Amino acid sequence: MSSHANICQPLAWDSDYLGFEVARLELSSIAPEELAQCVAQARGKGLRLLYLIAAPDDAVSNASARRAGAWLADRKVTFAMPVAPAEQAAPISPAIRPTTTWMPQLESLALQSGEYSRFRLDSNFAPTVFTGLYKRWLQNSLSHQIAREVLAFDAEGNAQAQGLLTLGLKNGRADIGLLAVDAQARGQRIGQQLVAAARQRTAAWGLAELQVVTQLDNEPACGFYRRCGFSEWQVEHIYHLWL
Repeated sequence: MSSHANICQPLAWDSDYLGFEVARLELSSIAPEELAQCVAQARGKGLRLLYLIAAPDDAVSNASARRAGAWLADRKVTFAMPVAPAEQAAPISPAIRPTTTWMPQLESLALQSGEYSRFRLDSNFAPTVFTGLYKRWLQNSLSHQIAREVLAFDAEGNAQAQGLLTLGLKNGRADIGLLAVDAQARGQRIGQQLVAAARQRTAAWGLAELQVVTQLDNEPACGFYRRCGFSEWQVEHIYHLWL
């Protein structure tokens, strides 16, 4: 864990978006009594929601989180793969094009990508929290605030995107943010073609690795990424503790 372990870190963006105070608490071998003290302090500061972050093998912290009444909202997994410099010369499907233009179908794809999002699955959030979050994620990606490039897959050439991938930078790697294939277009290797394009972009940007974050409970996505050549790099347990 980082130097912030067992110390509440206020989350300004989350608090502003959700309309109430939110903080992150990275747990490191925290006993139930110590966590109870942290929770009491958080309540005293007016916090309403704590994200508790624990390593999967930290049995003490995971047990303390459960004892405190926290819900395991996400077993967050980061997958990574090496990318060779020569891949910058790899051809990209002509159906894939960069875009900065919002379209209804891109918004639909962004929402489809979040099927296993903790912001959708936690019933304490209003449904508009998830939809608003992913719409904003798409908009901020298209405007290059959080993504360097947005790729759309359109086999018909009629602006009806069947696939979406956003690509940015994180941890010194190229980072896939949103990746989705429309439910009506799956089984046509669109996802594999989008990942291949992301590999080409990674190499063209002079980076040696490509990463993507998903949920271990999203077994179809995890299986897809493994088939594409990704390997697990890190897993974190994220609990939601409502105060």
